Order: sequence, then structure tokens, then C-alpha cells
Amino acid sequence: MLPKKGRKLPKWDGVLAGRQVYAETIAQLLEREHGGTHRAVKQVMKLTDASERTVKHWLSGQHGPDTVFFLRLVTSSPVIRAFVIGLIESSQGAGNDRHGVDQQAARRPSKPSDTQLTRQDRRQNDRINDPKTDPINDPITAELNERQRWFLGRVAAGHWCRAADICGHWKVSAKTARRDIAALSAMGLIRFTGARRNGRYRPASGAG
Repeated sequence: MLPKKGRKLPKWDGVLAGRQVYAETIAQLLEREHGGTHRAVKQVMKLTDASERTVKHWLSGQHGPDTVFFLRLVTSSPVIRAFVIGLIESSQGAGNDRHGVDQQAARRPSKPSDTQLTRQDRRQNDRINDPKTDPINDPITAELNERQRWFLGRVAAGHWCRAADICGHWKVSAKTARRDIAALSAMGLIRFTGARRNGRYRPASGAG
């Protein structure tokens, strides 16, 4: 893609990044195939129909062949043709490797998000309404806070009340709500009856 301003193309970061590197590479390939003698000059002149001066510049690495002469070298020189094919195959191999990594990532099973969890999964992972797994993270004290008194009052009045109700009414985290309920249970003020999904908290026998 051309830059928005200026007349120069963006810098090429791949193989043969500069003109001098290109010229030196062609010189090495020609010397490998034809040697460095005057006979090599005649052979390359015959293959490309270039002038003697031009071929000497190629062999010395002063500059590389332009498009037409380069294409003639590709079609007539096995060494340069093999070099070009190697460049193409190496770039394709790198692209295939990246494509293979992308395909492996696409085939790798993704972790289901919260919206993809089924109702049963959410119920099994819901530890808020399970009194057996309610964590007790702080030391339980005999003094009740205002959230606990509110929760205990609603339970005593026969209301269906759980940790989510504390979160919604008092704007606290689920961890705090679970801790409040766990403290009430540990002090013997409430008990959980029924199944985990449909059960409810009730005042403990003798509480109140």
C-alpha cells in the first residue's frame, strides 16, 4: 500500500531488502555457477544478451540486473531459478505455519461464557444459596450488623429471603451477603430447609 504522502514505496523488510544486497546476491549466484573468469562474462552475455560492461557490473556486485535481464537469468540460469523458487517456497511455508496456528486456535474448544452456561450448570455453580458451602471468612461475633438484623427480621416474618436479597437491598457483594448468612447460621439463629434450589431460610427452633 502506498503511503499517503511522498513518492517512495514503503521499506521492504523481507529478503533482498536493499539494492546493494540484491546486487551482491546476484553476483554470488553468478560466480557460483560460472566462476569469476572472463569466460564467465561471455557466458552470461550469451544467456541474457546484455553488454560486456553490464555483465561485469553484475559479477562485481556494483548493481543488479533490471527486470528484463533478471527474468532472462531466471529462465536460463538453474542456480538463480533455484534461488527464486526457494524464496517463494520459504515465504509460503511461513504463511502456512501461521495459517496452521490459526486453524489450531479455531479448533481449540473455547471456554463457555456465563451466557452459554445452562440453567443446570448455573445451579450447580451457585454457592450463594447452599448453606453447606457458604464460606465463613471473618470471625463470627455475637453482635449482629444491620444487614443481619434485616435478614433475620424478614425470615422471622415468613418472607422468602436469600443472599441475593441482601445484595439487592444493601448494595453489597455476594461474598458479604454469604458471610452475613453464614454467621447467622453458625449462631443458630436461622436454618435452611428444603432442597438447595427451592429451599428457604427459616428461624431456628428456639430462636427469636
